Amino acid sequence: MNPDLSGLRGLRPRLIAVDLDGTLVPHSGDVPDGVPEAVARVQEAGAIVAAATGRSLSTTGYVARGAGMHQYAVVSNGAMIVTVDPEEVVDVQTFDATELLTAVVEAIPNETYAVERSDGVFLSSRHFTDRGVALEVLEVPFEELTREPVVRVIVRSENHVEEGLGPLAQHLDMHSIGFGVTDVAWLDLGIKGVNKATGLQTLCGRLGIDASEVLAIGDSLNDAEMLAWAGTSVAMGNAQPHIKELADFIASPVPGQGVVEVLDLLYS
Repeated sequence: MNPDLSGLRGLRPRLIAVDLDGTLVPHSGDVPDGVPEAVARVQEAGAIVAAATGRSLSTTGYVARGAGMHQYAVVSNGAMIVTVDPEEVVDVQTFDATELLTAVVEAIPNETYAVERSDGVFLSSRHFTDRGVALEVLEVPFEELTREPVVRVIVRSENHVEEGLGPLAQHLDMHSIGFGVTDVAWLDLGIKGVNKATGLQTLCGRLGIDASEVLAIGDSLNDAEMLAWAGTSVAMGNAQPHIKELADFIASPVPGQGVVEVLDLLYS
């Protein structure tokens, strides 16, 4: 990893994949000043700038458009390839969540369980509001959650904020896992082997772009595979050490600012 970004000067990637929360925007925040102009400049030079995020389509589209990205996005941690203007699903990977939900309920009963459908709609056993997950969450009977294949399962608990739900992840090795604690403890459970890198590979296959022609920018655990896969990778300065080790360059720790610094060097 190199804290000197000058090595990016004049680089001409065909696709630039940008994580959203903590990278392009502050968590659940607005697009910082300067981002749309920087994105416009590299797109005018011929690059595609695409969001690569754990967010759903509904919470990605308005941020991407606000940043000037109007073409493609990889959302739901790689399970869905979408267009953002208009918002349409291009490719999606789903699974039958019956067995997984049964195991989760047995391990942590009486919590909030939600699924993301292949059209990006969220269904939940209890209503909640989280703009990082979806603009709208539909409350349904629990049995509705397994009526059709889904993109992912989300578990939310207000009773495990101190210890988190991470220990449960040890028993769910059939699925890719993300977990953390904000105002609630949460688990994000998807298809094992599906991540931002596989989603970007699918998108690049459609566009005729090689991984060596991709530049990726990220900051979190769910960016690890993407940073390792891309021809050129940049980690934000606020990323954990093991994420920085995967990157070729290190940018500013300030969301948005680091991205602008990188984009301003490209095609120069």
